Amino acid sequence: MPTWLLCHPPLLSAAVLRPLARELTAAGHRVAVPDLRATVEVAQGWWDAYTRGAAAGGPVDVVLGFSGAGVVLPSVAAAVGARRVVWVDAVVPVERGATLPSADLRRAVAGLARDGRIPPWPTWWGPDAMADLVPDPQLRAEISAEAPSLPLDLYDEEVPVPDRWPDADVTYVHLSPAYDRDAEEAARRGWPVVGDGAGLHTDVATDPGQVVALLA
Repeated sequence: MPTWLLCHPPLLSAAVLRPLARELTAAGHRVAVPDLRATVEVAQGWWDAYTRGAAAGGPVDVVLGFSGAGVVLPSVAAAVGARRVVWVDAVVPVERGATLPSADLRRAVAGLARDGRIPPWPTWWGPDAMADLVPDPQLRAEISAEAPSLPLDLYDEEVPVPDRWPDADVTYVHLSPAYDRDAEEAARRGWPVVGDGAGLHTDVATDPGQVVALLA
């Protein structure tokens, strides 16, 4: 069975991917889901620190990135020599050069920031919204408690795409309408896109069986 590396987004922790890790492990896969929060404590070059942290466990067969982790996924895949790369409701980076977060996103996080820090993602939506997004109280508490506060200038960093990365076997899992454009871009590049995008972004945590079924 293949070995998997699951990469959480900078705005969350490994908690959001642990249910998926358990689902894959139950299916017989070997799975690593490292805590990479320390790699985004400093904005400058965060993508390099993140890649080194993700690759610290050595080679794997499959790299999977969720949400904001998508922007650094090619670098991680190259670093671990992956054979397959999976985006799950994740940002698709530019094909060449470097990716900068959109102006709309930078304005949004700037409006939330206090003293140069972005508040933890679960607090953006309020407690009622999080209860809808993650109904299980234990899982919701774990995701909320571990979510970091990021430096605001992290969103000013351009994330380079390596000249060569293992792009022969790429899949995009489309969970929610928020990632319609990324799914469309994945399809434009000829990547297989699975899922109808009609669910919730947090389905990766609340319905991991669906993700595994889509990947099958």
